[in-house]
Amino acid sequence: MIEQTQSLAFSDRPETHPDRKTRRGIANALRRGLPKIHRRHTPEFTGTVPRGAAAKMVARLKNHDWTRNHDLITLRQRGYIPYTRRNDPTFVPKPMRITARRESREALTALSLALAANCDYNPESDYAFEVMCSFEDIARAMGVLHVYENGRKAYDVALNALSVLEQMGTRDNPYIVVKHDQDSDTGQNKAMRMWLGPRFFTSRGIALEDVRHTLHQYRQWAIKNGLSETLKQRYQRHLMNMARHGIDIVRNHALKKLLIKLRRQVVSPELLHVKESTVVDLERELAVRQGQRKPRKARPFWDAFVRWERTVAPIESNRLQAALAAEHPGLKQKDAESFYRLLLEKAGIR
Repeated sequence: MIEQTQSLAFSDRPETHPDRKTRRGIANALRRGLPKIHRRHTPEFTGTVPRGAAAKMVARLKNHDWTRNHDLITLRQRGYIPYTRRNDPTFVPKPMRITARRESREALTALSLALAANCDYNPESDYAFEVMCSFEDIARAMGVLHVYENGRKAYDVALNALSVLEQMGTRDNPYIVVKHDQDSDTGQNKAMRMWLGPRFFTSRGIALEDVRHTLHQYRQWAIKNGLSETLKQRYQRHLMNMARHGIDIVRNHALKKLLIKLRRQVVSPELLHVKESTVVDLERELAVRQGQRKPRKARPFWDAFVRWERTVAPIESNRLQAALAAEHPGLKQKDAESFYRLLLEKAGIR
């Protein structure tokens, strides 16, 4: 009787029904006789690194030893929280051994290099250290982007490493700040915008003063080569592209407050005014070389416009400039002071 009961119990299991095939069973049947795939790609940064600030940061991050990272050790002692369980108050993370596996360390290193290579190091941007590409491009630079035969893309290795970086550090001083939002193409919740925190660099042995010095050198290089406006326009195009896809953070006040706080840690008030003095010095040097020792021409409306532009969103400034240029074509090229005077009047600045 017992044997008959056991045979009935085993016959009710889903695995024994020929018409009921599980996803794992189909995968096992397809690879019958072949070894199981542990991982399809080995994480290794293969992207390009721009010269300048990005190259310096990537060089400093290459040789980081994750086994001695105190933030990673603290996180593993506490336990990871999966992204799908972050809002679950009943979830209890499971403590792990202190040393992370080699696969995890490789993924964290490749992700860190990809983020640092695609980061915005312009101190004039609204928020510091924003990653200027999609996370799919980051996964491609890590060498872990896998495309199936049906066209589906997967990069779980990169996503898991990003989740670890998000949980490292503290709430007010994180490694990375990620804005998750719904992707309009797939309908999935993805990492749409990312900003690196100062702790992302200082935890690897880079002093905060070195980070500030790198940003200052980057600004001087941009001014010397006449790329300040180009970098500014590039950042504004990025903001407009994010707003077009509904990924702006205009109404996310808590996130903006955190990003402003992180920016103040690396961009001091003294550094914000260095550009004006640098421009004056460069103009004076250029005048000396050309044999023109005339002082810099006073431009009160331009100076007032620069001060006002720092207090508003770039989209608002671009909108007013485009409207005024349509009303008075060619005025900006003929008489810039009159153009900025009318612009300030439109903005309500007297």
